[in-house]
Amino acid sequence: MPPYGWKFGRRWHGYYVETEISRENVEAAVKALLAKARKGEAWTSPCCGVRHFPILVDTNIVGHVWEDVDLSALEVSAFWSGPFGVKAELASQGRVVGMVWVNIE
Repeated sequence: MPPYGWKFGRRWHGYYVETEISRENVEAAVKALLAKARKGEAWTSPCCGVRHFPILVDTNIVGHVWEDVDLSALEVSAFWSGPFGVKAELASQGRVVGMVWVNIE
């Protein structure tokens, strides 16, 4: 069986993940991040009219939600690993309402 992950050649700027990330680690990292996060000022996308609330930790934007929801009540839906960390979908009452980026140590 080949190693975990996928890879493109150098020209296509792909990446390769050597180890599988457990869901428990991602959920713990997202919960810890959301515990110290706050919602920023809402803005509306000029091209589509979608309302965004940035998720801020200190002054860094770590994600966004599309609805005015309580950050502590959000759950992790799907997630995937990339070259700069893990991107996780945030769900409220079974619907995806935002995204967040976390680093798994």
